[in-house]
Amino acid sequence: MTSSFISYLSRNEKEAGRETFKSYVDNPDEDENDEEIKKRASSFFQNDLNPHLLPGEKTVTEADSVLCFVPFTEKKQGISGKLFITNFKLTFLTGDRSSYDQQNRRQRNKLIDDGDIPLTNIESIYQVVSGGKRKKLLPNTTVSTLTKYLEIHCKDFRTHVFGFKFTPKDQIKKITNAVIHYAFPSKSWLLYAYEYAKNLQPTGNGTVSNTPLYSNADDWERELNRCGCTKWNVCDVNRGYCVSQSMPERFVLPMNLMSYDELMKAASQFNENRLPAWCYTHTNGASLVRMAEMYAESELADYVGNSLSSEMYIRTYCNRLKTAIQLADVNKGYPVEMDLTKLCPSLKDVQASYERLKELIFIDSGKDFAVQDISWFSSLEGTKWLTCVSQCLKVACDAAKHLENHTVIIKEPDSRHYCCLISSLVQILLDRHFRTRLGFQSLIQREWVAMGYPFQREGCLVQDSSKSNTEYIPLFLLFLDCVWQLTQQYPSGFAFSETYLVTLWDSVHMGIFETFLFDCCHQRSRYHIDARWQQRLFLPSTWDWNVQFSDDDQSFFNNPLYVMKTNPDVNEALNKAKYLQSSLRSKIPTQELYSYELQNLEGSNLCIDGTKSLKGYRLTPLTGAACMKLWTQCYLRWQTPAQIIGGGNPSQYLQQCVMVEEILCLLHKIEALKKNSAKSANSLARTRSDLVFSMALDTPRTTELLANTYLSSSFPFSSVQRLSREEKSVFTPISLFLEHSTIDYDYSNDDD
Repeated sequence: MTSSFISYLSRNEKEAGRETFKSYVDNPDEDENDEEIKKRASSFFQNDLNPHLLPGEKTVTEADSVLCFVPFTEKKQGISGKLFITNFKLTFLTGDRSSYDQQNRRQRNKLIDDGDIPLTNIESIYQVVSGGKRKKLLPNTTVSTLTKYLEIHCKDFRTHVFGFKFTPKDQIKKITNAVIHYAFPSKSWLLYAYEYAKNLQPTGNGTVSNTPLYSNADDWERELNRCGCTKWNVCDVNRGYCVSQSMPERFVLPMNLMSYDELMKAASQFNENRLPAWCYTHTNGASLVRMAEMYAESELADYVGNSLSSEMYIRTYCNRLKTAIQLADVNKGYPVEMDLTKLCPSLKDVQASYERLKELIFIDSGKDFAVQDISWFSSLEGTKWLTCVSQCLKVACDAAKHLENHTVIIKEPDSRHYCCLISSLVQILLDRHFRTRLGFQSLIQREWVAMGYPFQREGCLVQDSSKSNTEYIPLFLLFLDCVWQLTQQYPSGFAFSETYLVTLWDSVHMGIFETFLFDCCHQRSRYHIDARWQQRLFLPSTWDWNVQFSDDDQSFFNNPLYVMKTNPDVNEALNKAKYLQSSLRSKIPTQELYSYELQNLEGSNLCIDGTKSLKGYRLTPLTGAACMKLWTQCYLRWQTPAQIIGGGNPSQYLQQCVMVEEILCLLHKIEALKKNSAKSANSLARTRSDLVFSMALDTPRTTELLANTYLSSSFPFSSVQRLSREEKSVFTPISLFLEHSTIDYDYSNDDD
C-alpha cells in the first residue's frame, strides 16, 4: 500500500521509507509535531530538484516532503516530492529522475509536464486543516492556519491533492499563500504572459500557422471573396478604436452604407458603440449579421439634445442601417431578427448549470464516486448542462434554416457572448470549410477573438475586486460541447478529432497564448505597445501548435473517418465496395443518425484543403435533449473509475486509425501489382495519412509512444504515472493495436 510513496528511493532507503510512510497511512491523523517522522521523511528527498523554467519564469517558493496523492485511492497511494510555485505554474517533482528527466521519458506537451498546473488553469483552491475541516480559499486572502491537505480544482476538471504531513510549518504557510496570490492576480499585467513575452524573441506577427488573425483588411477580404460577397466591404471606421473599444479596427459592413459622421452617430445608439457587423454570406446571397441592442430612448435623448427627438433619431439611423443590410441581400427580403436573450439560456443559467456539473466531476474519492454513481443519470439531468447544449444547437439550426431564404440578424445586449456562439455554429452547419482544422481555427479567430469575446474577464484570469460577480462563464466550453455533439452525429464530417477539441479547451487556460488571453483587440494592442516595458511585446498564437506539440502528437488531432472519406484512393475503393454490396446493404436497416450523415455528406466529394468547394451541404442534426451525450473525454478524463478499461472512445479511435492505415497499404500493394515491371512498382510511393499509426516506427519517440502510452480515461493527455497500481495492470499499451495489422511502413517503395 505504501510502496508507491517511495518508489523513487534506493533499495536501502525504501526499507526505512516504508516504515515512515506506513506511519502516515496507518495514522493519517497522528500529531503533526512528530519531529522524528518529519526528519526521517525529509532525509529521503534530493535537495537539487529544480523545475524546468520557461523564459521569464521564476521560482517563487517551494516546499519539501510534500505528498501528491493518486486520485480515488483515499489518500493511501501517491508519491513524495517537492512542490514549487513559480510565476507561471505549480509544479511537483520527485526524487525519481525519470519523472522529470526528458531524456528518459515522453513528455506530451513541450511547455508543461504531467505534474505542472498553470496558475491560469486553477479555478478554486480548498484548504483542509486538522480535523478534516474543509474551506475554500478566496482571492486576496492570507492563510494563517496550518494546511493538512491542499486541493486544487482546475478548469480542465482535474483535481490535485497535496499533503503536508512532513513539510516544515513555515513552508506550508508560504506555499499556501503563494498559490492564492499568484493564481488570482488582481491586475492583468501581473499575469506571467507579460514576463514570458519580454523574454521571447519576436516571431513576426506571433504565429507561423496559416490561420488568419483578422488583424488586417486582407484577411477580411479573403473571407469575403471565399463567400462570394459583392454587397459587403471591409471598413476601417473603427481605426484607432475611436468608435468601439470592444470591436476590431476593421470589420465588414454593407457597401455604401453611410458617411463616416453618420456611422459615428449610428454607433452611439448601440450598446458599447458596437455597430451591426457581417458574419457570413450563404451561397444564396443571404447574410448572417450580429448586432448589439440599442440604448433606451431616455438615454438617447440626453445625447441628442433638442436638435432632434430621440424617436426620430432612432428611426432615421436605425432604419438606414437595416435598409442597407436588407439591400445587401440579393433576395431583397426583409431580414429575420432573432433575439438570443429570449432564445438561448441566460448566462446565469449557464453558470448555475456549470456549477452543478462541477459538483459531479470534481471527485477524487472512491467512496464518493460509488455513492454518486447510484444516482448518476438523475444527477446529470439535474445539472441542466445538456439542456443548455440542446437549446444552443436548436437556435443555431433555426438560424441556419432561416438563412436559406432571408438575411438573419442575431442580437443580444452586447453582441459579445451568444452572438459568438450562435454565429459560429450556424457557419459550421452551412459551410464545410469550417469543419476542417484551418477553417475551424479561422472561425474562432474571427467570431470570438477578433469580435471581442471577453476571454480574460469571463475566464476569471484576473480578479476584479470592484465586481461582486466573478463567477466563471464557460460559454466557449458550451460552444465546443455543441461542436462535439455534431461530430458524434456526423462522425466523418469533421477533419478534426475530439482530442483536438479537448486540447483546444486546455490551451484556453494555458495563459501564455495571446489568442485567449485578452478581452478584445484593443486590450491586445495596448499589451503589444505597453510603455511599461519600453518594448514591443509578442506572444505566440494558440494556432501555432508546434509550440506545444510534436508532429507525432498532433496526429491525434486528425479524424481517421474524415481521412478515409476525403482520400481519393480510399474513397474510390469504398465506392466500389458499396456498389458490390448494394443488394446486401438494402436489406440492413440503417440507424437514424447514420442516415442523417449519408443524407448530408455522402457523394459530396469533400476536399482536404478547405477551399471554396467545401461550401454547402447543410448539416441538420437532431437537437432534442434526449439526443445529447455527455462529453466524457473532456469532463471525465481524470475520473478513471468512470471509464471502460482499455475501451471506449480511445479504443474506437485507434481502431479506426489502424483501419485507414491498412486500407492505404492494401491500395498501395494493388497499384504496385498493376505495374508491368518491378522497377516501376518499387518507385511507387505510398500516401501518408497523418494519423497516429502512420508515424515511422524506427524513431525512439514513436517507439516509446506506442509501447509505453496506455489507454485510460486520460488518453492521450497524460502518461500512466498518476494511475493506481490496479489500473496500471489492466490498461492496454496502444502498441497492441498493431499486433495483427498488415501495415507496411515503407513509404518509399514496396518490395512485394
